[in-house]
Amino acid sequence: EREYVAAIRNSADELAELSTTARETDRLVSRRPDESRGDLCATARDLVPADADVEVSLDLPAEAPLVTDWESLRQALATAIENAVTHAEASVSVTVEDTADGYVVRVSDDGPGIPDTEIASLDAETETPLQHSTGLDLWQLEWAITRLGGELSFDTTDGTTVRMRVPDRSGDDGGRG
Repeated sequence: EREYVAAIRNSADELAELSTTARETDRLVSRRPDESRGDLCATARDLVPADADVEVSLDLPAEAPLVTDWESLRQALATAIENAVTHAEASVSVTVEDTADGYVVRVSDDGPGIPDTEIASLDAETETPLQHSTGLDLWQLEWAITRLGGELSFDTTDGTTVRMRVPDRSGDDGGRG
């Protein structure tokens, strides 16, 4: 009986975690965006867990000023960094690069890579009984970056690299100003 109790508890814990993520995602996508100025690099530094079991390297400029919806961006960065730290074998890297209209953030890990079926569900923008993801984290990441007017892509050639293009909303034209 103990093996059944353990399986039921694990399933209940997974369901509770999924439910929490669903509530967070619903709140995130249903609220009105609130844009303000902040520093992308400071936010990235704050989101790296101090007690990570893997080496986390940061390749960041001194600062990266940006006008954006910080709640959505924080959620996207937190999801990418947490997943990288969780699935990495030994190392994670976070980089921020300046672009003409904002920044590109890359979060890379040396883990097994996101399964193709998970990415296929995002690419198809739907799930079916035969093609579905195992959680909401990647969907939450996708919705947050889309909400920012950015772009999200994945490279799973060697581990996983999550690439997020984040536009700067300052100025009249949505670019730097």
